[in-house]
Amino acid sequence: MDFSKYPIEKLFYFVLGIIPGFVALFIYQLAVPETFNWFFASCFLGYKVKLVVATAVAFVVGNSMTAFLSSILGAIGGAYGGIMARRPQTPYSEEAIAPWRDPRWRSALKRRLGDQAPKDLQLMAPQVFTWRMQLIDTQFQDEATRDIQRTQLNLEKVGTEINDGQWAQWYEFYHQILGTREKEDLEWFVHRRLSYNLEVAAIYVLCSAIVVPQLRHWWCIAPSVMWVAILIAFEYASVRRFNNKWATLLDQIQYLSERDIRAGKTT
Repeated sequence: MDFSKYPIEKLFYFVLGIIPGFVALFIYQLAVPETFNWFFASCFLGYKVKLVVATAVAFVVGNSMTAFLSSILGAIGGAYGGIMARRPQTPYSEEAIAPWRDPRWRSALKRRLGDQAPKDLQLMAPQVFTWRMQLIDTQFQDEATRDIQRTQLNLEKVGTEINDGQWAQWYEFYHQILGTREKEDLEWFVHRRLSYNLEVAAIYVLCSAIVVPQLRHWWCIAPSVMWVAILIAFEYASVRRFNNKWATLLDQIQYLSERDIRAGKTT
């Protein structure tokens, strides 16, 4: 989807920043009632100017709040990624079942990469390797011939493992892209941005309730807790999706196929 056709999407995230901004200003007014009295009581400014100024201040404050929360979530995500990167990884060839061996995905990637795609080889299973090794021992009587056949079989096995690793690296590459990419859907985009700004406002309400007694009512706390819970659930689902390699298989097939269509390629 070409977002340039929808100018609202380029500004929607920033415009919605007035939601947490107005909440923050309202809470500050509750905590210090006399703060804005002089501004609204002034006679040299019309109500339209006051409304514009208040909206502009809410816009700046709200977007600062969303940027701050985004930076915190990004730092947490980066720390989590660093921890996961230090964990010992299972070699690709030891994965009994893996999404990068799916024939549909491989076909889509081959169409996309053309001559740059790895050879479409099947990983040699341990059972097949053992069976073929036993077959060599029974089929050839000469020890020198056995050694040659064993060496060739080992080279073939290593070759399939290297090839499998090449496919896995391409899959990881697109998994990194699609595992964190948001949907290119106008309705989902608007809904997610609206929800995120409400979640930012909810966090501010809960934090402010510690020092502002006027906010300690169920009709303030309950909605805020709900939106914070939604934020936690969304981030948890995002982490689960990123850690689950199978989660992006169909998305990758669709993504690669769409790029083929855009590039004028046919199946």
